Amino acid sequence: MQRNRILTVALVGGLTIGAASTGYVIAQFVSYSGHNYAGQYQNAAGGYAGYTGSPATELPATGAGAPAADPATMPAGTAMPSGVMPSASAVPGSGGFSDPSLAKYIAQKAGTGLAGRAPQSVPAGQVKALSEQVPAGASVDAGTRTITFTTATVSFTVVAIAPGGPDMTFTVAGLTNPTIIVPAQARVTVRFINNDTDEAHGWLVTTHKPPFAFGQPATPAITGGYAGIIGDPTGGNDGASTVSFSAGGAGGYDYICPMPGHAQMGMHGAFIVR
Repeated sequence: MQRNRILTVALVGGLTIGAASTGYVIAQFVSYSGHNYAGQYQNAAGGYAGYTGSPATELPATGAGAPAADPATMPAGTAMPSGVMPSASAVPGSGGFSDPSLAKYIAQKAGTGLAGRAPQSVPAGQVKALSEQVPAGASVDAGTRTITFTTATVSFTVVAIAPGGPDMTFTVAGLTNPTIIVPAQARVTVRFINNDTDEAHGWLVTTHKPPFAFGQPATPAITGGYAGIIGDPTGGNDGASTVSFSAGGAGGYDYICPMPGHAQMGMHGAFIVR
């Protein structure tokens, strides 16, 4: 059976966004091939005022204490329990499905709902210069798109969809999705800015590698390496968030946008600790 008959977006019922004590909750309600899947992304916004816990992860689709989540075993039209994503068997291919139109719909709803709720703001007129600013203590190799830090203190700005830059990318020091190399145990400070006018984006360090699945866990691989989800610009200002964390020991990671589908669509780069 052809893929478009196996996995068809029949209805996008809605997406709700709420602010709770445990962070921002993005609840997706989507129907594929006659089944309603209510998957809940709990993007606990590290760095947001009043939030002190750890970002929530996607709840397991199956296992002890979790309801079955295989659509093959569910009657048509049955809603998935809140907090449960479809199991791997629900999606053809090991990398999950890629649906740019669905990803855009989710991000647009999130962008609108989170507009004006970012912990910081940056005048939109300053964002281009910030996206091109070379960080102190860094060497930049445009040919290999690599930014290398040698100092124990690391600080840089990441812009989602920088002015004049490609869609669905990050920009750091004028480079698109650069490889960022930092020393082991360095203290890393990241200012994340969302310059997209109509979609929410985030920044998160993960051990996952390409090819990425449509949905991504919301728990960072390095404690503190998550800048939350930032909504649309408001009042001439872009929303922003600043996080600080220890790079820890040597290791290879990626930084991604954790919004559904965005890493698949190009929002990722290597983050190397050595």
